[in-house]
Amino acid sequence: MIANNHVQVWDQFVRVFHWSLLPLFFVAYITGDDKGPLHRYAGYAVLGLVIARVCWGFLGSKHARFNDFVCSPAKALAYIKNLSTGKSVHFMGHNPAAAWMIILFLANSIVICLSGYAAYATKAEKPSFGFINTSLIVGNAYADDDKHDARKTGKHAKEKEARKDGHSEKDDDDGDSVWSDIHESSAQLMLILIFLHVIGVAVSSKMHNENLVKAMFTGKKSIHQK
Repeated sequence: MIANNHVQVWDQFVRVFHWSLLPLFFVAYITGDDKGPLHRYAGYAVLGLVIARVCWGFLGSKHARFNDFVCSPAKALAYIKNLSTGKSVHFMGHNPAAAWMIILFLANSIVICLSGYAAYATKAEKPSFGFINTSLIVGNAYADDDKHDARKTGKHAKEKEARKDGHSEKDDDDGDSVWSDIHESSAQLMLILIFLHVIGVAVSSKMHNENLVKAMFTGKKSIHQK
């Protein structure tokens, strides 16, 4: 659709996804050390958005589909090289460098969410989206001494059985540490990707004489490019 020398490029879903993912990631990032549920729920929202975007990559409008912009790494590197020399080809949709940035954003977001959930599940033991049966906690708190002793005996029995199976509480702690390390590392990687993305948008906007930030709000690009 062309009107007033502009063409509709980004559909509404792509624009909502783009401007929703960023604040959700930063909410999750800054609440990472909190004990409340906000960090988890922001992560669930990010994962939901990413899954929806992957589906939209097959079912969405022309420039939203993966087959419109996914390319080889060599093509992306060639685009970056040409961009640095001022000879890059203009793309109405995502350019090759942006295409790989999208792939990295989606893949890394999935790693962040799944590793975070795995770390939480290892700690909580009842990881059903962060909800723990509080009635069990209350019941345990007010149990009589006999039940306490029984639980203690049962605990020792389980620990003994766990040692036989080669599994212990230390193994859970180690597993939690591994998932937590992956979760934190991937979150730091996301910050780097966001920084590179901002630089790429600024450079590409200047080289092609277009406002990519505005285009992601309106969904439209000028058909007259430099």
